Amino acid sequence: MERKQYPAHLLRAYLEGKATREEIDALLRYFQLPEESDELVRLIIDEFNQPIPDSIDPGQVASINKRVSDRLSHHIGSMEPIQTSKRKRPVLIRLLPYAAAAVVAVVITWLTAGDRQSETVDQQFVNAEEILPGGNKAILSLSDGRTVILDEAQEGIVIDNDRISYADGAAEALMRLNTEKAEQLTLTTPRGGMYAVTLPDGSRVWLNASSVLRYPSRFTGGQRVVEIEGEGYFEISPDTKQPFIVRSRGQEVGVLGTEFNISAYPDDPKSHTTLVEGKVQIVNRLSKAIRSLAPGEQATVEGGQTRVQKVDVTQYTAWKEGFFYFDGVAPQIAFDQMERWYDIDVVYRGKVPSTRFFGMIDRSGTLHDALVILKESGLQCRLVRSGGVNQLMVIGE
Repeated sequence: MERKQYPAHLLRAYLEGKATREEIDALLRYFQLPEESDELVRLIIDEFNQPIPDSIDPGQVASINKRVSDRLSHHIGSMEPIQTSKRKRPVLIRLLPYAAAAVVAVVITWLTAGDRQSETVDQQFVNAEEILPGGNKAILSLSDGRTVILDEAQEGIVIDNDRISYADGAAEALMRLNTEKAEQLTLTTPRGGMYAVTLPDGSRVWLNASSVLRYPSRFTGGQRVVEIEGEGYFEISPDTKQPFIVRSRGQEVGVLGTEFNISAYPDDPKSHTTLVEGKVQIVNRLSKAIRSLAPGEQATVEGGQTRVQKVDVTQYTAWKEGFFYFDGVAPQIAFDQMERWYDIDVVYRGKVPSTRFFGMIDRSGTLHDALVILKESGLQCRLVRSGGVNQLMVIGE
């Protein structure tokens, strides 16, 4: 959506309670809002709040700021709500200090540009329908420096003796491996990507977005050891003689044959292991404490602490089946998942919302489809493109 330019005095008029009905309706259309709310004021303030050019004398700015602040402060006691033909707009006195700063930004724009219009540089509104979901995207790297960008039409790869091929078996080997010694392989998914790999022992791993899995081309010795950063769902082939070990930040997960999910993203101080079936042992690498999990339990490791609790495993494994599943999760958890899958940056304006989210969302839909459900929880947001990055601005409480 191409951004329009509105005279600064129109935006200021709304903040001061002087806008006409037609001007208010124009602002609602501009900011894509169905009705008047505190959110409209915040968006107008964001629109005004541009960086102050270096060429402006700081003393001049301070003088302007004082005059505007004094005028608005004097206005607080006398300002009354505007009565429209059908609706009444409340005066948001608690936002007036911010409005003062906003008006200062407008005055500075007048001093520098002379056109008395407010504009946001390099920022455009984006239709959420245009933000497509992630897909099968990954890069496979070998220790000798070779890399392969994996086919997005495929869902996974298979490691089998001296060759790596796609899981459907339709194509020739992607590459040949060293037959004399095990090679270290790395599977990396970007934002908006996921991929599956069948390991040399037949175990399978589904790798979620923004994740890294390191594993050997063949398992030797008394253990099968892999490392993960990010999130992966593991389906381990049983082998009592060669236990399977998954290393992630702060923990080691030991298994014989089982299914479980590990989430250990670098930006999350906690590592979560959720057991679907079988049995696993969690070793806290800091405290050396050992905890066992039964199906339906989750271990959370943070520093030297390990906490075990009963959970609904679907909430932590639905991504593998192509869904977001929110069962009373905190908004930030939901937005973190959407950020990785839709390759967007989530920016919070004000306090992070506290309303819990419920619902199941198909991950194959556009960002718009996901936001429709979240908005039912009272979420307010807008999508813009700034500096070449899609940003979802979430309006806080």
